[in-house]
Amino acid sequence: MPFSATWYLLEQEGLLAQACLCNGLTALRRANLGDKKGLFYSAFFELSIGFERVLKLVLILDHMARNQLVTPDSKAVENYSHKLRSLFDTTKAICATRGITVLDAFQPNSLPIIILGFLDDFAHPGGRYSNINKLTGQKHQAMADPIVRWGEIASQIMQTHATPRERERAQFNGRMASIAFGDAATSLITDLNQQQMDVVPLHVRASELVTASNHAIYALVTLIAALRDVLDSLCDCAWSANLPDTAGMAVVPDMKDFFLFAWGDRKYVMRKRRWP
Repeated sequence: MPFSATWYLLEQEGLLAQACLCNGLTALRRANLGDKKGLFYSAFFELSIGFERVLKLVLILDHMARNQLVTPDSKAVENYSHKLRSLFDTTKAICATRGITVLDAFQPNSLPIIILGFLDDFAHPGGRYSNINKLTGQKHQAMADPIVRWGEIASQIMQTHATPRERERAQFNGRMASIAFGDAATSLITDLNQQQMDVVPLHVRASELVTASNHAIYALVTLIAALRDVLDSLCDCAWSANLPDTAGMAVVPDMKDFFLFAWGDRKYVMRKRRWP
């Protein structure tokens, strides 16, 4: 079966979104204090781009399904810029129109949507250029500091999503550091809010950030899996849209194949260190 130019473009966009999401999840899993702080930024860049591309694929496929595989004009997509909240709201509206219910569980106060909102703020130039903006005196900031904000989200996750055993493990790591080092060591490493920490709080916080990242990753994977189902439904609709001059030519790939890494098994996700 021959493949159209549109098929290849959709394939390439699917591969791009897949790579960004997987790189972002891996970076978030590895990020921590000290010289691994930069991985938080890598995670935020990759994840914000990955979700933007997935959500824009939803817009494109919905338009194609409604218009006999004709793609939308550039403004229909460009007008959303990097606004993840707006893209997600439009995706939910598309789902409501088509009777797709997989996104109904993602309420505004749910962890996946809280993180998506954070990524939305980061995607704004006032977020991803936060450090440079401060250095150059730029006044328009979308968020005070992405790293500080992530530290707040991590603390919230520890309070609301971490199990008592996970919270106790973090404290245990601090006690072990106290036993191992006592007063013989000091730390020059700062928390995500640039506050310097002693050795014991450092080990507690480092453990908390790992635990919070695991929960955040699971939340994001559940969202990716749901969006994969949305894409799958839209592909079915697009495949049923017959256009005479494309007869016998493949126009839309099976887009769900690019996101099969998003398994909903909690234990599997919480243990996984590298994506896909």
